[in-house]
Amino acid sequence: MEINIFKYFTLKRFFNAIKIVSSFALSRILRKPIVWGLPISYSIEPTNHCNLKCPECPSGLGSLTRPLGLLKIEDFTNWINQIKDTGFYLQLFFQGEPYINKNLPEMIKYAQKQNIYVSISTNGHFINENNVVKIFESAPDKLIYSADGLDEETYQNYRVGGTFAQVDSALRALVKYKKEMKLKKPFIEFQFIVMKQNEHLIDKVKEYCKEIGVDKLVLKTMQISSFENALKFLPENKMYRRYKIEDNSFRIKSEIKNHCFAIWRTAVITWDGKVVPCCFDKDANFSMGTLNGISFKEIWTSDKYYQFRKSILSDRKQNQMCNNCTEGLKVNIFEIEQ
Repeated sequence: MEINIFKYFTLKRFFNAIKIVSSFALSRILRKPIVWGLPISYSIEPTNHCNLKCPECPSGLGSLTRPLGLLKIEDFTNWINQIKDTGFYLQLFFQGEPYINKNLPEMIKYAQKQNIYVSISTNGHFINENNVVKIFESAPDKLIYSADGLDEETYQNYRVGGTFAQVDSALRALVKYKKEMKLKKPFIEFQFIVMKQNEHLIDKVKEYCKEIGVDKLVLKTMQISSFENALKFLPENKMYRRYKIEDNSFRIKSEIKNHCFAIWRTAVITWDGKVVPCCFDKDANFSMGTLNGISFKEIWTSDKYYQFRKSILSDRKQNQMCNNCTEGLKVNIFEIEQ
């Protein structure tokens, strides 16, 4: 089982979740931002450094304009202490490869000690047979293992700078050790972004995941940022696209409505403490404030956040990042637990 949310609910977290859901519902009706409570989930960025150069990733391409760096453990524990009473789900990743930060194991343990569910997404290049035991000594509750090919050609077409041999051997070592030791965590999810160059492998991916014994396979649609890359990467099978291509341009399939639950239920914190509304703000262009002598609650309830939510309720399209958003659109188009 991926997650039993009731295991992580305290009375305070439960009532906070009710307040967030009800205040969002009321905001939609009144067209006015009302926020009761704090986020129930968070994304905290261990680093925005990455070892790969994926064509649609701003970290790998070096196109982020914000500084590169590593999250300090003292900052992390400070932030967790501020959110632990109301938040129970933590994505310990944003941009970059989490395992580049040597303090990641300590971060995982500290969050779990507060009864917070921890999810990590990795490209697998910092895991091997020699360190697999250490990985499990501070295992996240969920490990998303991102690989988009089943051989060197299909893998390196997008995961530039990496090798499928490394990814494959690391995954096999992880699953083998977990089974041998009869461990429950991490829940291992194999994530495969479907592209033009790898869509012919879909049946083989299912066989591969079954053979290795991962807990779950997810086929995911691809996010793109340019018409050139839309033509280059989007698969022929339109079922595996989140975009429509027409008139020499592309646009998200879903209608962009003037509301977004993500702005109420979650928040993203960059390695250097910038609080941004959601994971589509990769370069922190919509920073609501910085956790530098200011509490998260102060930022969450600030006028700047209020005005941003107001813009979402009145004219969401005016915020550029929202035009590529998948909120309300199914992007995991195939999921199967093994």
